[in-house]
Amino acid sequence: MSKLKRLDKNSVTKQVENFTSVYEDVLPPNGIELKTDEEKLIWQQFSRTRLASDWRDIDLILLHKIVKLEINIREYQDELDQQGAILENKKGTPVANPLVSVIDTISRRQLKIIGSINLNQTAHDPRTINVLPNKKHETDKLKEDSLLAMPE
Repeated sequence: MSKLKRLDKNSVTKQVENFTSVYEDVLPPNGIELKTDEEKLIWQQFSRTRLASDWRDIDLILLHKIVKLEINIREYQDELDQQGAILENKKGTPVANPLVSVIDTISRRQLKIIGSINLNQTAHDPRTINVLPNKKHETDKLKEDSLLAMPE
């Protein structure tokens, strides 16, 4: 019985695959629907933190939660900007706007989920370590080493 051989991360085939997947859109898993243009935009912004091939379905489900929380944060922040951070109660005493606490709670929840799927910890994640920053370097190196004429 033959084993499937995994491509070495330094092989030309794997490097080309990684290079092209940097620009690949990550689609939500089955059962997840991006309903608004804002959701689609935020999804794209967050999903590009990894190569498309490195996303697992469970990570994408959590990413959808992150997107939803981000939309809520933005909506509440707009309300807070209109109302101000300090409100007056019925007695005329200045009090903190409760939206400050709501935004803080939602932001903390969002950051917990981001941490759980390591979106902000690329330095220690072997799937993403030095992948995206090296793509520009690899492209420049390919241009230098290429025998093909490149447009200037």
